[in-house]
Amino acid sequence: MRLIDAAGHGVDLRVTGYQFPDAESLAQRYSWHMVEGTATCPDGSWTFRYAALTCDETPHVAAWLRGVARSERSAAAPGALTFTEPNLALAVAGYRSGLVALEVGLDLEFSPPWHRRRTAGEPFVVRCRLAPEQLERAATEWEQEIAPYPDGP
Repeated sequence: MRLIDAAGHGVDLRVTGYQFPDAESLAQRYSWHMVEGTATCPDGSWTFRYAALTCDETPHVAAWLRGVARSERSAAAPGALTFTEPNLALAVAGYRSGLVALEVGLDLEFSPPWHRRRTAGEPFVVRCRLAPEQLERAATEWEQEIAPYPDGP
């Protein structure tokens, strides 16, 4: 899923599998998704990989992106999207000139090398400005990427 603006800033995220793909316990096997990605901002680029989303949280990303894409027209922007692990958070900073100002909070294992922290709570924020159509497309991409890794058998 690409959330990259015209300036090349944003994130490219994908689910690459389960944290415990061979666990005998189905509850453990279908507990966490491995998420990897690349982030780019004016300060530089970096990659990351970690079990950052529970399997039941992962589908919320697409729904949230669609809600954001449609909210400028309905004036009901969704609140920030946060997860059990604080590695990733998504928020809308505003709407202007037909674009959504998106803030992607990257904390702990997703932080850039120059912003490492031992405790969560001060995420590095990558900002990008995207058209609603880009958000809709990203939501569809995310759904396609998570399809091979459902939240259960």
